[in-house]
Amino acid sequence: MSIFSHATHVRHQTEKRLAQYAQPSVSYFLLIGLASAISTIGLLMNNVSVIIGAMVVAPLITPIFGFSLGVLVLQVDRIVRSFFMLLSGSALAITVSFFLSWVIQQLENEPLGVGTEILTRAEPHYLLFLVALFSGAAGAYAYSKKEIAASIAGIAISVSVIPPLSVTGIGMALLSSDLIYNSLSLFFFNLIGIAFGSVLMFIALGFGKEV
Repeated sequence: MSIFSHATHVRHQTEKRLAQYAQPSVSYFLLIGLASAISTIGLLMNNVSVIIGAMVVAPLITPIFGFSLGVLVLQVDRIVRSFFMLLSGSALAITVSFFLSWVIQQLENEPLGVGTEILTRAEPHYLLFLVALFSGAAGAYAYSKKEIAASIAGIAISVSVIPPLSVTGIGMALLSSDLIYNSLSLFFFNLIGIAFGSVLMFIALGFGKEV
């Protein structure tokens, strides 16, 4: 088997693997909703262990890899489907966080406390972009290798996609434009970093070449 034909075979296997996890489904939206709820509670408690648990549950990182691969091989249907999943999943995460934060605020009858974990997810920084970039490359490589696909959970933890969206919801409940703007900025930093890193890795694996 030539190098190009091997790369094409691996690409097709990766596409199938991504397709299993990149379809709009009840499970996808349920997991994102639960992850957002867990993340929001962890942020309000200022408890990093709870926040990490939310990162493991959330499947939001997968559509980013599907989008990157679709752009690389010019598959419009994959691009549109992945973009829809990413957009709808992000909107759901923010909505759940906002609603939960609002309810908690009403129950406690006082403004929510803003701890260090919330503030950390509202501080865009170029080093965090680099983390997302390398995580995107690692995630793309993991999806291309069936035997190490389980590493995706660790990669999701390292890049932290859900918590910034949860902070956006908390910011909406607090009517804090700074929290909303900065957390969304961090989310887009992560999003662009993951996408760019995964595209570079897919290119390195030869996915853009055809026999």
